[in-house]
Amino acid sequence: MSKPVVSSPLRRAFPLVAILLLTACDAPQLLPPDARLPDGSTYSGDIQDGYFHGEGVQEFASGMVYTGQFQEGYWHGHGELESPAGWHYEGEFRKGTMSGQGVIEDDGSRYEGEFRNGEFHGEGRYEAGGSVYIAEFEDGEPVEGKHVTDYGTYEGEFRDWYYHGEGSYAFTGESQDLGSLTGTWEFGEFVDQEEYVAEAPVPEEPALLTETILVEDRRRLSNQIESLAPEQAGTADSYFLAVGGDGTESVFMRDIQVAKTGLQAQFDVENRAIMLLNHRDYETFPLATRPSIASALEALDAQMNPEEDLLVVHLVSHGMQNGQLLLQQPGIELPNLSPQDFAEMLEPLNIRRKLLVISACYSGQWIEPLKDENTLIMTSARGDRTSFGCGDDSEMTWFTKAVYQSVGLSLADPDAMFEDINQQIRAWEEEIGMEESNWSYPQSHVGENLREWLSQMPQPAR
Repeated sequence: MSKPVVSSPLRRAFPLVAILLLTACDAPQLLPPDARLPDGSTYSGDIQDGYFHGEGVQEFASGMVYTGQFQEGYWHGHGELESPAGWHYEGEFRKGTMSGQGVIEDDGSRYEGEFRNGEFHGEGRYEAGGSVYIAEFEDGEPVEGKHVTDYGTYEGEFRDWYYHGEGSYAFTGESQDLGSLTGTWEFGEFVDQEEYVAEAPVPEEPALLTETILVEDRRRLSNQIESLAPEQAGTADSYFLAVGGDGTESVFMRDIQVAKTGLQAQFDVENRAIMLLNHRDYETFPLATRPSIASALEALDAQMNPEEDLLVVHLVSHGMQNGQLLLQQPGIELPNLSPQDFAEMLEPLNIRRKLLVISACYSGQWIEPLKDENTLIMTSARGDRTSFGCGDDSEMTWFTKAVYQSVGLSLADPDAMFEDINQQIRAWEEEIGMEESNWSYPQSHVGENLREWLSQMPQPAR
């Protein structure tokens, strides 16, 4: 399980600032007010031995303005820097860069603490997007400390703004009953799943609420089933089942919606889809439970023509080291979903052709129990590896973004499509400096009968 991290390092918002003109070369002892210098800037202030020295103001053609102390031509001492991009720094400078104690603010974000050579470096506090980092920073990034969000608090080691190393996460607020996680993290993923500790039992009082949720949930699922459009004779229709497993993080709701939109670009699944989701707002979709997943598959099977149609299933959640997908709904205890469970659900159905997309850590373990000659399976990680992008600050998981957006579904040539997906994931992993030992290694299987059918499949209805 992972928790949110900063979506982009602060260094992208606040580039290293260095003074552009260090001395009024060949200048008289006293420059006239607002003298224009060779770099296009103007300076008003104290001069000593031909250098800007003392109190002054330097304004650049770009709109950047420095106001404060100078020493032998450098911004040096206390000063303020206003950027035309909208950010503002006040604090200490040394030889032209932000160094020492200071505060920098930009569009709702704020850092207060130590700087070195224009980067956060030392003890500091960074606030943005409703979360707070109180940490030791090095070269612009937190390395050890605390990250506080509305959902919980992480305390431990970081890398590239991800939870990485030894650390502990404690749920708070509405999710407090979920307990805590203590152990080893890799790029935002908790890899010691056995260390989950439920610190507070689910209270008995909400039993009536639970009953209400389950009754309403049956109604929501029935409504989706009743609204399914019939298959079209002579047309290769696609029917879609999406399952978002972990109800403590909103990334999975966004993930299944992105998957549906990506599939809709090729197939008319608007009225041929069932969406199951565990979420803090339980009224969004029917809950993702093993019974609801089985019922959804049976309903889709009843609508489909096994000779013509394709079933697409998108499963996303946190993955356990034993291959199970986490099914978790606040206030309700749910058993997880294993590959074997899912295979047993499919076994009695008439559905033949299937595309299964599993975005979860350790999801490579799903291939062996589910592969056959009529199935294409794509998983976000090898059976012994984690995958990435499932924190609450993520728009969607990396694998979903690659499959449905960056690369897109290209079913006529599934091998080439998956190679492009793999390369995209690898590029993102290398972009953040991830070592090869942590790469996710997405996996795939293409059944030969399905491969031939896909190559001859007529254009889908739009």
